Amino acid sequence: MKTLQFLSIPLTLVVILSACNLLGGSATPTQIPGQSQAGAVATMTLPVNPTQTEMSAVPPTDTPPTVTTTPVLKTIVPNTPTWSVYTYTCEIAVGGTTMTTNLAWTDRSNGEASYRVYRDKQVIATLPPNSTAYVDVVFVGTGKTVSYSVEAFNQDWRISTSTITNGCQ
Repeated sequence: MKTLQFLSIPLTLVVILSACNLLGGSATPTQIPGQSQAGAVATMTLPVNPTQTEMSAVPPTDTPPTVTTTPVLKTIVPNTPTWSVYTYTCEIAVGGTTMTTNLAWTDRSNGEASYRVYRDKQVIATLPPNSTAYVDVVFVGTGKTVSYSVEAFNQDWRISTSTITNGCQ
């Protein structure tokens, strides 16, 4: 009687799996009406050895992965100020020159709190909103250059012009 009970377990498992349509050995995608192929559902059948109580499973490989994205909120950055003109003059001095640079840019942003003028990556002036020009006078050693950029900013964003570099020979 014990032998019959032992055989009834695999036989019962086969009957249950048959009822669930799990016999066989393939994984095939099933198209759901009204859904694109990208949303196809894969069904998997598990092969069963009737003499054992273990099942083997091969995961489906033809099911596309599901990707969930989270929306990203972006602050819309105003248009970058652009150089409209920049000129410089050099006056010879001992050990270098005194360079006078006239910087002018186009104010293309709305809502800037202020402008910062940078010389060699250091702030040299903070100007009111809607500013479009600045004049800088600086001593430049022989063979050296000076770089400038202008930044529009407020509490939420900041954006700069390209950097220009000048030098006197």
